[in-house]
Amino acid sequence: MVTGVRRSIGFALLLGASVAMASVPFGGDDTGTIPSDAPKGPVTKCENKVTKLASKLVVAILKCHTARASGKLATDTAEEQCEATAETKFEAVKLTGCNSCTALTTLATEVEGLVDSNNKSIYCTAQGAAFGSDDSGRIPPDAPTGPVTVCENNVAKAVGKLVIGIEKCHADRAAGKLTDDTTEDQCEATVETKFETTKVTGCTSCTVLSTLASSVEKTYDQANNLFYCAP
Repeated sequence: MVTGVRRSIGFALLLGASVAMASVPFGGDDTGTIPSDAPKGPVTKCENKVTKLASKLVVAILKCHTARASGKLATDTAEEQCEATAETKFEAVKLTGCNSCTALTTLATEVEGLVDSNNKSIYCTAQGAAFGSDDSGRIPPDAPTGPVTVCENNVAKAVGKLVIGIEKCHADRAAGKLTDDTTEDQCEATVETKFETTKVTGCTSCTVLSTLASSVEKTYDQANNLFYCAP
């Protein structure tokens, strides 16, 4: 009888451990799952590292776009080479602890696609030449040094900081610094409010910071499963 009780207790403890280790969704409008070894396990640390590095990759790609708009990169080919350099650097990072679903080459391609396809939200002026290739948006008509160009480049820089802020909220959620979806959303709201104070002197009417903030948040919330992919 005692042996049976011990077996039952052991089974209950084992079952409890398996439940505790189960991954849970980020929740709300965020895709992805919080790693099962959160808040300090190797998968959590690795996926948080990837998230931080991906934010830096976004910033680097946006810098390629601003360089193209301001004439520092004279052609679409030069801009693509700039992006390729940033992606190669990202892909060279050594990872320890990540799940097999984390593939840096795939991630680099996905991140570039997100930034390039949404470039039209930053470089939104209807006039001007198209960025070309896989980049949406148009080079400002007063490029390389006119007020629209300067303003839209400034907005691009601010978008990079916004992405870093949003991804930090995600990392803090995974690490347990933000305990639920509500506090994570509040974190993102704070970051967006700061972004919306960006000066837009010189921009055209198509630049609406509140709309842009919502679009950026939605994009990276929906892409969160690229970084937090461990089942």
